[in-house]
Amino acid sequence: MELQRFNISTSLLFLVLAVILFVKKSPNKKPNVFLGILFTTISFYTQITYLHFHLVEDKDVSALSHYYPVDGFFIVFMPPALYFFVMSLLGTPVRILQWKSLVHALPLIPCAIFNWMFCSWTATDRVNWLIRDFYSGSWQMSIINAALYLQVISYLVVSYRKVLRLQKLSAYVERDGYRTNVNWIRLFLLLNLVVTIISLPICFYVNNERASIIIGQSVMNIDLLFLFVLFSLKISHMDTEKIEDRKPSYQIDAAQAVNCWEILARFMVESKPYRDENCSLHSISVQTKIPEHQLSKTLNAHGGVSFADFINEYRLEEARLLLKESRDRKTMNEIAVGCGFGSRSSFYRAFRKSFEITPTAYRKQFEPNGNRI
Repeated sequence: MELQRFNISTSLLFLVLAVILFVKKSPNKKPNVFLGILFTTISFYTQITYLHFHLVEDKDVSALSHYYPVDGFFIVFMPPALYFFVMSLLGTPVRILQWKSLVHALPLIPCAIFNWMFCSWTATDRVNWLIRDFYSGSWQMSIINAALYLQVISYLVVSYRKVLRLQKLSAYVERDGYRTNVNWIRLFLLLNLVVTIISLPICFYVNNERASIIIGQSVMNIDLLFLFVLFSLKISHMDTEKIEDRKPSYQIDAAQAVNCWEILARFMVESKPYRDENCSLHSISVQTKIPEHQLSKTLNAHGGVSFADFINEYRLEEARLLLKESRDRKTMNEIAVGCGFGSRSSFYRAFRKSFEITPTAYRKQFEPNGNRI
């Protein structure tokens, strides 16, 4: 009964945190949504693992015959949700509905294959397997656990490195007049990485589902305790706050602006970062080692263009050169992607907005023979 109350309270608290993140108004709405998805997934996982634990311990054969081990699916969703949260928090554009995002779904394959096999068994075989795996382990769950640990550690390492790289410049992410402290997410990632690495040998040494459930639930409770302490000490660490009037500290003189512009212009020509669809003010700041606020001030000092317009100028200029080429002609899709546009349609919109002509019509100006594209 005590375990039941503890699991239910953990699940409800994570669900409350998720609801708060979903409904609260914040400039960082997308990071809040991904973090809310993570907390919701943890909440459901906690309830399912408790149900599994309770049914096997009580030898409830009737209920076990209708139980399916879907907890692995919830674990698989956690690392991508955390990764997308970190990316959106750091200002990197996040697009889930695209083909390359399917790589995040690969860890679902072992769980899907096993559940398909599990569903094909008779009710008696399923119950016997659940009880045997709970106390003695199985080769199927060993494979799934290995895949899950590999996925979790990989996502945590990649996310931690990205946050650590940012913190070499600043403890804050600043966008649109707001700033977010990322110290807490670095500690959160490090805590989970340490706990995961420590639990890995224990999980495979004991090698049964009972131990896996206890380990997984312990990790969730450690996360909850960490978040509780963080909220108790200072809520603003997990929030986004408006930057107060700090103009004196963010001003740069004319000489600094000229120097930053020269570095930026040389970097754009030599490295061509605009070819990356996910190019952002933060990524260029990291690569040029120019603080983000100085980059913004530099752009304002040279015509007052926005960062998006500045990047598009380079993309469109390269696109114009490619459209004039008579040799090694590229398709419109190749030009759009190669110049950093997310799609052919976004390329057409930007080109027409800037030059009041479509890329197709522009190319035909240099084709007197009127060949079709």
